[in-house]
Amino acid sequence: MTMRIPLLLILLTLTCASAQAQPGLVNIAVSVAPQKYLAQQIAGEHATVRIMIKAGQSPTTWEPSPREMAQFASTDLLFSVGVPFESIWLPRLQKNFPELIIYDPRQNITLRSIQGHHHHDQHGATDGSSEHELDPHIWLDPLLDIQMAENMLHALIEIDPTNQHYYEQRFQLLSKELTQLHLEIETLLKPYHSHYFMVFHPSWGYFAQRYHLEQMAIELSGKEPKGAQLAEITHHAKEKGIAAIFIQKQFSQKAALTIAEQINAKVIPLDPLAEDLPLMLRTTANKLSHALEAACPPSSH
Repeated sequence: MTMRIPLLLILLTLTCASAQAQPGLVNIAVSVAPQKYLAQQIAGEHATVRIMIKAGQSPTTWEPSPREMAQFASTDLLFSVGVPFESIWLPRLQKNFPELIIYDPRQNITLRSIQGHHHHDQHGATDGSSEHELDPHIWLDPLLDIQMAENMLHALIEIDPTNQHYYEQRFQLLSKELTQLHLEIETLLKPYHSHYFMVFHPSWGYFAQRYHLEQMAIELSGKEPKGAQLAEITHHAKEKGIAAIFIQKQFSQKAALTIAEQINAKVIPLDPLAEDLPLMLRTTANKLSHALEAACPPSSH
């Protein structure tokens, strides 16, 4: 059943939401926390950036409260990224707040299909796009972050041309930071090209593609595997020498714990939705390198 937010509740919270908006600044909303890092680094003191999905919430099931809905009355610019809730809520936001600019910063980025992930309706049938659902997790590749940030830059300049030079300077600094981060991660993971790592939800496809790794997902068709499927995944994990399974707090950990016990692997948390994007990517690379070294130490040659 689709939730409907009564118009009266929205109107009752508009005053409070408007009071939170800071006059003279560009008020930005982003779908996920890593986007906030990019947007704030470019916009600096000339914008406020609000994250739609809070810590621990799922991009699949997010629904705004009346208070959150009302905040869009004072939002100038919304950066989407292709996460599941957007297909339902972005058209509603555009209808209720026609002055809101919704901008997709994925231009000039080649999107990949998300590995082994399908949507099901309440009767278990697929929606017909199962094999080709696009992976939204582009922020997990530092070089794609540069392209996304450049697209955000163009949107900011269009809405606030007065501060174009300021935004461009900050983008250049951000681009250098992300390029250096990419080089660090590339060096760290170079010894493990073509090695496998296991995750529950297949969030790390772009990261794996960039650094020549192979992601193995536990999740099947958007659901936790059971019985024969779980046994088959466990068998493949043993074959590939998986020494660690990476989990995230937004999803169930039951299957990951079961497989880890069977193959004597560690269970390690990662948070692909962390706001501090460079720290998150650097931490991910370090945890991966340690896990891959434990599974198969790199050659000294």
